[in-house]
Amino acid sequence: MLAAFAAGWATGQTIDFTLLESYQGNSAIIPNGQALDFFATVGTSQQVTVKATYNGSTQATFTQQPQFIGSTEFTVTSNLKVPQTFSPGQSFTMLMTYSPTNANGAEAEFSASYTEPGPGTTLTQSTIALPLVGTSPAFTLSYILQANNNVVPISPGGTIPFGPTQINTTALANLDITNTGSGPGNITGIAYPVTGVFKVEGVPLTPFSLGAGSTLQLLVQYTPTAVENDTGQITITYQGGATATVNLAGSGTTSTFAYKYLVQGKATAVTPGGTITFPGANFGNTTGNTSSLIVQVTNLGSANGIINSVSTSGPFTLTNPITLPATVTPGNSFSVPLTFTPTEVGTQTGQLLIGNDFFNLSAAGLGADLTYAYTSSAGTIAVNPATGGAVVFSPVEVGQSAQVVFTVTNSGSLPATISNIGPSPSNGPYTLSGLPPLPLSLASGQSAHFTILFKPTATGFSDGTLVLDTTMISLIGSGTTPPVLPSYTITGPSGSTAALTQSNISLTLSSAYSLDLIGTLTLTTAGNFGTDPSVQFATGGRTVAFTIAAGSTSADFAGQGSLLPLQTGTVAESVTLTPDFTTAGGVDVTPSSPATLELTIASTAPVLLNAQVTNETSNGFDLVLIGYSTTRSLTSMGVTFNPAAGFNIGTGQLTLDVSQIATAWFSSSTSVSYGGQFAITMPFTLQGTAAKNQTLLDSIASVTATVSNGIGTSNSLQANVQ
Repeated sequence: MLAAFAAGWATGQTIDFTLLESYQGNSAIIPNGQALDFFATVGTSQQVTVKATYNGSTQATFTQQPQFIGSTEFTVTSNLKVPQTFSPGQSFTMLMTYSPTNANGAEAEFSASYTEPGPGTTLTQSTIALPLVGTSPAFTLSYILQANNNVVPISPGGTIPFGPTQINTTALANLDITNTGSGPGNITGIAYPVTGVFKVEGVPLTPFSLGAGSTLQLLVQYTPTAVENDTGQITITYQGGATATVNLAGSGTTSTFAYKYLVQGKATAVTPGGTITFPGANFGNTTGNTSSLIVQVTNLGSANGIINSVSTSGPFTLTNPITLPATVTPGNSFSVPLTFTPTEVGTQTGQLLIGNDFFNLSAAGLGADLTYAYTSSAGTIAVNPATGGAVVFSPVEVGQSAQVVFTVTNSGSLPATISNIGPSPSNGPYTLSGLPPLPLSLASGQSAHFTILFKPTATGFSDGTLVLDTTMISLIGSGTTPPVLPSYTITGPSGSTAALTQSNISLTLSSAYSLDLIGTLTLTTAGNFGTDPSVQFATGGRTVAFTIAAGSTSADFAGQGSLLPLQTGTVAESVTLTPDFTTAGGVDVTPSSPATLELTIASTAPVLLNAQVTNETSNGFDLVLIGYSTTRSLTSMGVTFNPAAGFNIGTGQLTLDVSQIATAWFSSSTSVSYGGQFAITMPFTLQGTAAKNQTLLDSIASVTATVSNGIGTSNSLQANVQ
């Protein structure tokens, strides 16, 4: 802004003077070259004192008069006398005054040059430079009558004319205070009516600063209470003491309004506070989804009536725009056309305001309206799907059930049809009974009922959905822990049990259970000699599934009945049978320490099952022994040769060491699938001299054999040779 003034001065240079600005008791140090801002209204002035104090270490000498250039709206007086020399700490003052004659703003600059001793005999020159910027506000007034929205300038002392206004109604006007000057200005006070027929809103706390180009808007209300002329006044005070007065004028008029509403040519009288009833209208995308009527306002008085405002609330609107304010002369009428557009089924209400007169509006939205509720031991509970309403069941023990009676009611004004009703998922814990035939038609006010059954199959929450066409209602229930399983007994071989046998087992509850049970009976073995894979159930394998029907006590094994054969095998080991139980819904009800059946195949002497002589020759044969050893070991074989009649064969007994061949067999992977079973083929060659026409083999009638292990000797078997 000051480029034209500052160009000739080194305003940014460092000087050895401290500049202190003082205004209305406030002081501040200002840098050299910084503009001083002045604010004053036209016809007033503002003064600022600047004190320049020499803070150098030598002396400052002024030999030239200070210069002042720029607007004559600024004046500067100083106690600086030229020539004059200042020592450190000495000072002079400058009184600067801004006295605007217009609001366009002004600029000027004060400067004073001085010298200080430099090196040798040289002098250093510096300049004190102070640009001056003055701005002035200019306040203008205008008003807008909301009845016509025209902006009308108004001079101080002018009048806002509200004109004739019906008593007990309100006319509105905006009073605008606009700053059209070059700088901000303060509004130091606004005096306005606080009682009576005139009221002013939007008055700020003062002093209020209004920036250049800004507008302060006040709302003026005129509400006459009698048929008479009314006046008021608003006084605005600006900085510097200037004032502007705005007069307010209006007149109250009276009229007597009578109201009636017209529906299809039929007129119904209504008084303020009464109810205007619309014809019903269909809700939704159907024909006839609006209805209309006309409210007619008739002036029965002797003076003109003014209607300044008309407004509605709720689903009621003006059918088309109307021009306000409306003047209704005596004997004439004014029409307000209204339209009802339903937002839901059922009675809907709103309000109509004509001037200061209120009317209630009522209309019916026509259509089917299905409402829902269910009845349980807790009473009848309404369900609103739109707000997340649900059918909630009390916790139910798994296997037990709870039920509610569900009611659907058509609370609307037109019939309703439901084509589909069912639970989702269809195989969940929720089932329906007592359903009416579909499609279901419900007249207005009619209800239908059916039962929803909740039978949990698992613990915890079970969610479902009741589907009624496109309406979804949540079903919420929870299953609690099922009853404790009764004690049970596993019947079958127990304790020490013979090897290679089959015995029936069974499983029986001490009392019937309320739920279908699914279980598994598991066979496990343990021993020092390995295990015999032939220890298994007759169904094959070491597990067998069983079921116990609700109300029953006996387990059915793999659909084959209540008795299940168990094969013991040929290895010394312990056998344990352990059951587990779950409900049909998957809830584990196995006791924490389930009862088991335990049996033991003991370590015993070997058992021979078969002895046979094969591969006979004139002087030899093979002896084949088949049996089992529960310790999966053999030590020796005992063989006795029994002579044929008439023969004497001498010593007929042999003891053979078979430990090595037995160890080789039982250590082989092939033997694992045979458990403790073995087969020994022992060749024998006979020596001696046979009689004429006889062989050595003819002298032996049979062979008797035994085998032994670390426990003892087996039974003996005889194999015929002849």
